[in-house]
Amino acid sequence: MKRTLIAGLALSTLLTHNALAFDFGSVMQAVAPMADAGLSTNPLVGNLTKNLGVTPTQAIGGSAALLNDAKKDMKPADFQALTTKMPQVGTLMAAAPASTGTVQSQFASLGMKPEMIGKFTPFLLDYVKSGTTPGMMNLVQAALAN
Repeated sequence: MKRTLIAGLALSTLLTHNALAFDFGSVMQAVAPMADAGLSTNPLVGNLTKNLGVTPTQAIGGSAALLNDAKKDMKPADFQALTTKMPQVGTLMAAAPASTGTVQSQFASLGMKPEMIGKFTPFLLDYVKSGTTPGMMNLVQAALAN
């Protein structure tokens, strides 16, 4: 009986010590790309991760931040036309964490510097252009410029 109690106490101490040393932030960073695996075949996510060296989570979150920013300055019918023509835009936006604050603060919360916004934008515009029309790309570009 004493051995069982001592073994249980030792196991409890070991588990408690390991739990205290457990870094939940690292686990979330490791799990996030798996959660984004459904978007791993998205050309925009692929281009951003390949060319800018960002994680899939950063690619999705940064793209969603820019798309949400564009949405604010686009006519609702124009944005609806974009998401109808390119349903992947809605999927990207839905997969990202809730967007609050400025685009800069959203990029910062994803661990990216403000200059990454300018690096993301051409990839996003090319993506929109490839899935819609140059006219739609121009509407998104104008909205992002505001």
